Parts: sequence; C-alpha cells; structure tokens
Amino acid sequence: MSSSASIEVEYEILGDVREARQRAESIAVEQSHEFPREYAPAKADRSLGRLSSLENIDDNRARAVISYPEDLTAFEFPQLLVVLLGNASLLPGVRLTDIRISDAFAQGIGGGPKLGIDGIRRVLGVPSRPLLATALKPVGLDTEDIAKDAYDCAFGGVDVIKDDQGLGNQRWSPFAQRVPAVSQAIREANERSGGHSVYLPCFNPPIGHIQEHVDILLRNHVGGCLAVPGITGFDVIGYLRDNTPEDFIIYAHPAFLGGWTASPDHGIREDLLFGHLLRLAGADSVIFPSFGGRFTFSKEQCGLIARKARDTFAGLNRSLPSPGGGMSVERIPELVDFYGNDTMFLIGGALHASGSLAEGARKFREAAERFS
Repeated sequence: MSSSASIEVEYEILGDVREARQRAESIAVEQSHEFPREYAPAKADRSLGRLSSLENIDDNRARAVISYPEDLTAFEFPQLLVVLLGNASLLPGVRLTDIRISDAFAQGIGGGPKLGIDGIRRVLGVPSRPLLATALKPVGLDTEDIAKDAYDCAFGGVDVIKDDQGLGNQRWSPFAQRVPAVSQAIREANERSGGHSVYLPCFNPPIGHIQEHVDILLRNHVGGCLAVPGITGFDVIGYLRDNTPEDFIIYAHPAFLGGWTASPDHGIREDLLFGHLLRLAGADSVIFPSFGGRFTFSKEQCGLIARKARDTFAGLNRSLPSPGGGMSVERIPELVDFYGNDTMFLIGGALHASGSLAEGARKFREAAERFS
C-alpha cells in the first residue's frame, strides 16, 4: 500500500517559545528521516516531516503541527508509533497531543474496533442501560476460588467479568486451567439466571506463546479478552481482533501506560492515548482511571477521554469508555450523570464490601437498571 497523503500530528513544546520553531523543526526531522538535512540526498525528502503550523499557547508553551507522509508509517501500527513519538519521547518538554488521519489511512493501518459500543451492546443484549464490568481478584486465589467468584458475579448480573490484569500464568491458577474453569462457571450461572454475562481472560503471554493462548481462548468460547497493550504492545490488539470471532470483545487495560500520561509536560495526552490511539489499534472498550477513585485523573481529563472514545474519528466504530479504579456502587448515579449511559463502569473490590459477592453484584446491576 502506498499514498501521497499525509498525517498531521500535534505536539505541545514546553520551554522558551522563542526556541519553539527550531525545536519543532528538529522534531519533524528526528521523527522522519532522522538525518541532517544538509547531508541528506534529495530522494530522502519523500520521508521528511514538515512543520505545518506553530502557535504560542502562553509564554512557556507552544503548539506545533507536523505533517508526515503516510508512507513513512508503512501502514503498520508499530511504525506509526515510531513516527508519532519514537525518539521525540526522549526529549524533555515534548508532549504528543493529537493526530489527524484520513478514513482510508485508519482502515489501512488497522481499522479500529470490530465491535465498538453498538457491537458490545448487541453481544451482551443490553440496548440502553449502562454496562457493568468487574475484575476477578485478589491475585493469589486458586482456580476453584476464582471460578466461584466468577459464578457469583455472573449470577448477580454483571455483564463483563474479566481477570484482574495481574492474573497471568501463575502456578496457583495457570492460564490453561483457569480459562475453561471460569468459562464453565459463567455458563452455569447464565443458564440458571437467564443472563448473558461473558468472561474476558487476561491476555499477556510472552510473545512466543501468543497463538497458544489465542487457541485456548477459542477452544473455550470466551466472550473476549483483557488486552494489556502497555505490556504486550499495541499491535497485539489488532492481532486479536483479526484472529478471533466477530463477537469477541477486546477490552484494553491501562497497566504500564501511566508513565505516558503522568506529566503535563511530556509523553502523550491522556485523551489521545485512551480515547483515540487504543481505539485506532482496535480496542472495543478502554479502561481508564476515573476521578474520585484511587488514581489522579481529574474530572476534566476523564470527560475528554470519554468524549474522544465516542466521537467521530476517521470513520472508526466508537469505543466504549470504561472508568474504573476504586469506584463504588453508591456512586453509580453520580457517574452515570457525568459519563452517560454509553459507558461500562468497572467496579472490582467494592463488590465484596457486604461480605457476599453475589449480593454486591446484584446491587451493582440494580443501580444500573435505574438508567435503562
């Protein structure tokens, strides 16, 4: 695939704005053909990034838009990430804040979510109310214990029951043992309750075991998986999307991505990372830390993430925002008022507060049903 078109990438540059133009032009070269202009042969210009616009935000911050040839990305997601922030991630005071791409480019480089909001609602049989997710924890339980907790969550009416991101292939609950046991427990709960709960195992295998773990997921007819792109890489999301059934939900977890968003002066702006980049990679739903929990995102930051997950972007299906991180059932009315119904609320440990996980799950479901 080749193209004469470009992608536009926006950066904020922190520091003396009198130096912003020189720094922005250096980024354009560093992120493209990475070679001194004066020594580069003429044919190398086909790879060159070019500064399209520059404006001062204040005395200490500028916004630069750099245009890169689409061909520079090789229409492959890992190479796109290299272009967006590769070596520039090593420069202080440089933050990736936005990307603008065509519908054709988005399809060529991955195509985004297979299901998105509408597909997830169809799969789960939930046309309008807020969606519910929980995590199987604590890490360290035996498979039998995890399966029992999964049964209680499903019987109580939680839509999506995922592994905790810390559940991998530990000896007390190996992946190949846990997946069939939890899948069977949720099927039994659904048969008893008439529900449609699905199980999403945590997918974070070593690279040499990726297909082996996909095969385990497929053999056990799970509803999807919890991808951890900060660990396995963004492109694994696309691999899962392209090698699983049509109704397979890909739920992205933010573990190991926090370093990109922790500083307002460096890394990647949180709404771009969790709202657009993971969506472009193929995530149907993306977890992010909500305001008022045990993490530090503000209400404004969370609102921007949710809006970008659901906005019109390069012709892609909308992704389902999934705020979590220390939330409680009692806050559901407040959270629905802020985020809206097209949200999957993730509550884990708080469902155990009453001493009965099944009862906690039932109350979670009742809180959401008020917004049907």
